[in-house]
Amino acid sequence: MKLHRLVLTNYRGVSRREIEFPDRGVVVVSGANEIGKSSMIEALDLLFAAKDRSTKKEVKQVKPTHADVGAEISAEISTGPYRFVYRKRFHKRAETELTVLAPQREQLTGDEAHERALALLDATVDMDLWQAQRVWQSASTAAVDLSGSDALARALDVAAGEAATLSGAEPLLVDRIDAEYGRYFTATGKPTGEWAAAIKRLQAAEAEVATCTEAVGEVDEAVRRHAALTGQLAELAAQRAALAEELTAARAAAQAVAVLRRQVDEAAVIAKAAEATRTASLAAVTERRRLRAEIDERREAITELQAAVTAAADEEAAAREVCEAAEQAAGQARAAVEQQHARVDAARAVAQRLSDRDEADRLAARLAKIDAALRELAGVEDELAGIGITDSSMRAVDTAALAVERAAGQAELASARIELDAVTDVEVLVDGEPVTVAAGQEWSVNTTSSTEISVPGVLTARVVPGAPAAQTQARLDAATAELAAALAAAGADDVATARSLHERRRELAQTRATLRATVDALTGDDTVGDLRARLAELHEGQPDEEGLFDLDGPADVTAARAALDAAVAAHQRAIGECETHRKVAVAASAKLGEKATRLGVVREKLAAAQAELGIATDRLAAARAVTADDALAVAAEADGEAAERAAARAARLREELAGCAPDAVDAALDDVTRRECALRARHEDTTEALREVTAALKVYGTEGRQGQLDSAHAEREHAESDYLRVRRRARAAELLRTVMSRHRAATRERYVDPFRREVERLGRLVFGESFEVEIDTDLRICNRTLAGRTVPYESLSGGAKEQLGIVARLAGAALVAKEDSVPVVIDDALGFTDPDRLTKMGAVFDVIGGDGQVIVLTCSPQRYAAVADAHHIELTV
Repeated sequence: MKLHRLVLTNYRGVSRREIEFPDRGVVVVSGANEIGKSSMIEALDLLFAAKDRSTKKEVKQVKPTHADVGAEISAEISTGPYRFVYRKRFHKRAETELTVLAPQREQLTGDEAHERALALLDATVDMDLWQAQRVWQSASTAAVDLSGSDALARALDVAAGEAATLSGAEPLLVDRIDAEYGRYFTATGKPTGEWAAAIKRLQAAEAEVATCTEAVGEVDEAVRRHAALTGQLAELAAQRAALAEELTAARAAAQAVAVLRRQVDEAAVIAKAAEATRTASLAAVTERRRLRAEIDERREAITELQAAVTAAADEEAAAREVCEAAEQAAGQARAAVEQQHARVDAARAVAQRLSDRDEADRLAARLAKIDAALRELAGVEDELAGIGITDSSMRAVDTAALAVERAAGQAELASARIELDAVTDVEVLVDGEPVTVAAGQEWSVNTTSSTEISVPGVLTARVVPGAPAAQTQARLDAATAELAAALAAAGADDVATARSLHERRRELAQTRATLRATVDALTGDDTVGDLRARLAELHEGQPDEEGLFDLDGPADVTAARAALDAAVAAHQRAIGECETHRKVAVAASAKLGEKATRLGVVREKLAAAQAELGIATDRLAAARAVTADDALAVAAEADGEAAERAAARAARLREELAGCAPDAVDAALDDVTRRECALRARHEDTTEALREVTAALKVYGTEGRQGQLDSAHAEREHAESDYLRVRRRARAAELLRTVMSRHRAATRERYVDPFRREVERLGRLVFGESFEVEIDTDLRICNRTLAGRTVPYESLSGGAKEQLGIVARLAGAALVAKEDSVPVVIDDALGFTDPDRLTKMGAVFDVIGGDGQVIVLTCSPQRYAAVADAHHIELTV
């Protein structure tokens, strides 16, 4: 296929563009970004694929937004024996036209033209190759995939020596084999269609046979179980009769043990009550004795506490006297501190006033310097305000002056020169102005306009300069006018004045910056207002000169500060002495508090002991009023004897119970009872199971399960026969596809070598003689070897990937037969390529361009300057 002419009308932002392409060689189509270079190839795809009434997204996107018209695409193409013009208009008044120019003229419109064009392309163009032979700007580094191209496969078959064995129907045969394989298997090799249905039918039939077999087995199992349950029920009835007698004897023995246990429990309760009575009597006797001893102890403690109260009272009185003396000394120390503090305040006031006076003097001098700098700065600002020239206006004046000089020089070079040599004294008129030339002298002038020279009464001559002189004079006049405008804007009469004003302005600006820095340095972090306010505050705080030294003390700052330091030292000593007296007073006060607290505690203990003694005496009297001490001892002895008798009876009954082995009797009863309950439950379960089996047998007799099993076996035989039949066909298709795939893979391996050789032949023009590549069976570049170093394709740089992609496509174009060739389209590639490689890539284009058609779309045509025979087409808006 070759593209001869392409016309776009109202396509996106392109109103109309027509490009004619040469039949062979490299065509470089250049233009700015977004001018529509890539849109040309997009338009070809749209022309081939979409109908004129299509509402697809791709068609809607090309509709122009600046006018309500339809986008048109027209292309003149030759492919195989055909040459035709194909045109479509989309969106508005849609139409399709096809004019076949050769070998036989045809003219079609509408859907008929669309179908005929598709038929021509399908019959003569390898569309997979057409898509693969493109290098898009957005994917220039992607690996090229040429495995789907039948045209390249045929060319490689020829190159590999296979041409004699090919019939041309191989792709059709492979497609039919794949179609037959697809009837039975999915793309991943899983059963599908008729083969999957046969497998499912056989599986369902086998499952049904298993189900029916299981159902018949259930009937046999139910009959066997009915007989077993009947025998188990008779055996359980006999076991229950024998166990009933054993249960009666165990219950009688257990009842006798229960009576004896009740007697043991009653005797234990009586013995426990008697023991409690004895314990209470002994406790009462012990409590009476303890109470008498407690009264004696408390009387001794009261005597000791009375002596302690007397001693604590004496100590508290002594501590009070010491505390009063310490408080008096501390008060005198505080008075001395206050007196020294007053002296420090007086000395500090004198020192502060003297310091404020010195600060006011320094601040007044600083403000005077600031005011002087501000006045000078105001003068500079006023002078700067009167100068209107700026850096930009000065640059404009310099530029205009330089333009005038250049224009004047060019005007002088291009102007006509008039020279007069006087033989005798003569007077001439030059443009009406008299000029006298003495004998033997010369007179000359340059002119860029028509000039008239007259000798009165003799002749008149006119000198008319050519067009270049007039043009240079016009440029001079324009430059002079521009200079005058620039000078007027700058407020200067001439260039020298402007430069002088500009220099003065720069000096004033520097002075202004210096003055501002001076003011900033003098003010620091403060403002002038803050400094004046501080000065006023200092003046207000100063007394007049006569009243400055009304306070006692020195008259200068140094002496005042020395006096202040002495007063502060005396004050600190007084504070230390006061603190010492205060601590002594605090310690004496604490000691007094401690003695007073101890006196109070001893007095409280004495009162509490006296109160507790009274309570204990009252309790003893009350107890004796109820029971005398001797009577309480006799009752305790009688309660002890009764408790011993009750304990002896309880022990005798426990021994009698132990002789009857109660645990063994209980265990025997529990065992017999458990066995009887288990036997009864088994008898009931067996009876219920027998009833259920009997009912199930009645139901099974009405279901015809054996007939269902026979039907399931028949269906399984049919399903298995169908399964074997389909399996033979599926396995045959699978075997045929496997063999064909193996042979195709072997063929691909044979024709990979011609493609690799062609890639290496072209690649060595770019990368050098050590260049080698590895190609897989899908004709993709796996890795590149250069100077003995092998690098995977994905690890190469962007520039190397770009170059290899173009070399692979050009290699495919070189191998494809002439009648199967398609244009190689390169969209703004080689952006990652260095200048040296660009030159070498130009040689590759020159090698391939002579046979096929290579279309390069770029915004940088200089990248392809090394392509010697390239045909350049520049697109403009």
